[in-house]
Amino acid sequence: MEYASFEEVAAAFDESALDLDYSKRDLDASYDASSATVITLSFDSTSVQGAGAQASAAGVVISSAGTYIVSGELTDGQLLVDAGDDDKVQLVLAGAIIHNEDGAAIYVRNADKCFVTLDAGTENNLSDGSSYALEDDSDEPYATLFSLCDLTLNGSGTLSVTSAYRHAVCSKDDLVVVSDTYNISAVEDGLRGHDSVKVRDGVFTIQADGDGIKSNKDDDPTKGFVSIDGGAFDIQAGDDAVQGKTLVRLAGGSMVVAANDDAFHSDLEMHLMGASIEASAGDDAFHAETKLTVDGGTVNVTSCNEGYEAERVYVNGGDTHIVASDDGVNASAADLSDDADADTVSNTLPNGGTPGALGKGGGAATPDAGGQAPAGARQGGQAPDSAAQQDGQAPGTAGAQQGGQAPDAAGAQQGGSVPEPPAGDNAGGAGGATGSGQQGGDPAADGGMGQADSNCLIQINGGYLVVDSVGDSIDSNGNVEVTGGVLLVSGPTSDGNGAFDYDGSATISGGTVLMVGSTGMAQSFTSGTQAFAMTSASGEAGQSVCMVDGSGNVMASFTATKRFGMVLASSPAFAEGGEYTLVIDGEVANAKADGYTDSGAVSGGSETAITASCTASAGVGGAGGMDAGGANGAGGIGGAGGPAAGGGK
Repeated sequence: MEYASFEEVAAAFDESALDLDYSKRDLDASYDASSATVITLSFDSTSVQGAGAQASAAGVVISSAGTYIVSGELTDGQLLVDAGDDDKVQLVLAGAIIHNEDGAAIYVRNADKCFVTLDAGTENNLSDGSSYALEDDSDEPYATLFSLCDLTLNGSGTLSVTSAYRHAVCSKDDLVVVSDTYNISAVEDGLRGHDSVKVRDGVFTIQADGDGIKSNKDDDPTKGFVSIDGGAFDIQAGDDAVQGKTLVRLAGGSMVVAANDDAFHSDLEMHLMGASIEASAGDDAFHAETKLTVDGGTVNVTSCNEGYEAERVYVNGGDTHIVASDDGVNASAADLSDDADADTVSNTLPNGGTPGALGKGGGAATPDAGGQAPAGARQGGQAPDSAAQQDGQAPGTAGAQQGGQAPDAAGAQQGGSVPEPPAGDNAGGAGGATGSGQQGGDPAADGGMGQADSNCLIQINGGYLVVDSVGDSIDSNGNVEVTGGVLLVSGPTSDGNGAFDYDGSATISGGTVLMVGSTGMAQSFTSGTQAFAMTSASGEAGQSVCMVDGSGNVMASFTATKRFGMVLASSPAFAEGGEYTLVIDGEVANAKADGYTDSGAVSGGSETAITASCTASAGVGGAGGMDAGGANGAGGIGGAGGPAAGGGK
């Protein structure tokens, strides 16, 4: 079936329909040496013993099915496979060195399938020059090892591929890697399969100026995927470390990746199932346009712009640590256009202005005559008012604007926080970041910055998720649902961002949550079947944050990585109306390296009483309110607007 657009491919995509298996022939690297044709390379000449191959002035041409054992060195030539449509060809590299100055070292022009088997204990090397002599009106081949048919790499030897032209290893159909050791250097992509890339095992060192591993077929919902079931990877990429058009599936193996762009990118879906990953990225660590599912594995993101990003993010399991310079986990609208990889709309706007980055709300701000976004710009635009904050907030006026930015004259400090109230007064007495700007706003109204997108969802059902972010830590342009797992957050110190940010609703029905961060944009849950509490409490980097029950038992703890002014907490042990104690900077017994434990005792520290509830307290500071004793608000601490309904200052 032909699909007219990638949107149609996306609508038809089903991960369960993909061919993720390996054939018996893929897994069988054996061969019969007695019946094989032997090809011997001798610098500028070749010799052939057996049927199906002929020496030529350019190297060797293989024209029929069979097994071919290749050894020796060819200083400037090519091993060409040009067999029948139904022929299966096995190339056994047994200490082969092939360099082609003006073309692919191995070119599989025609066959049903080609198997490249690395003979046990041998080292093999393929390389090319920086320009190819191509036929008229053709751009093929464009890789050092290039195949127009399905290509499988197996065996137990070593293959080094150095590409000075474009890609290192490329199949125009499926690329399957079963085993072996690979040292790959490429001026563009390292491993590339147009229809798919499937890796069962192997040891990979990949240095690519483009993508490390890539599949890019865009007109078939059963193709265009990368699936990794095992192997050990060290990938250094100038673009993405791993990129798939329809799916990136990480089911096993260990990966250390550093990418100038995204570490892992899919134009549709991504599925983390069991791999052990350490990643650093110049942009996002894990970016899928439509859906990102984390079912298992161990993920340690040491640096990135955003950690997990997709329209819908599901965390069901796994052990994740994310350090992000922007958002830790972000749900934003999918972009299925051809230029979905673009990070910004342009470098300049008319009349010399500078654009905002594509906003969390899904679009860049519209420029005014001076090139800046006008008041009321969506997230990503800069409002033209000295009191305006980042993320496209409107300028301060007599009342709070949508987005929750307070005017300085209302008593709130610039950035949305309010001065510390006298004891017993409400700390968040002016409607909050999620309110509509009305005094004592409705927690259910508006939902914060911009209009909520019902397609956007962050759902945390299990696993262990630790986030340290400069921007919003948990940020959804739609809704957030927490049903289980452990969520530990060290949020931003800037009042222009928050540890928790959503535009729709945020509910909790299970799991353990401890979030700390700045106060200016702070949001709590809107409701839940499990009680929660948000309170103002200050601490510094390296200090413990601990929830304690009435008997002094630790319910949950972790160590903050930066200073903070608020805490949002929930535990399965919380009861409606239950009174608990928040302990800052105490000594917690038997905690993990990041300070987490859900048992034991804490000694010392400063204490704050909190009261848990399954509903947000609309009467205390409205949508953003929260009193000093821990009453909940659906939005920020000390947002803009009028006095609280309860009379707080």
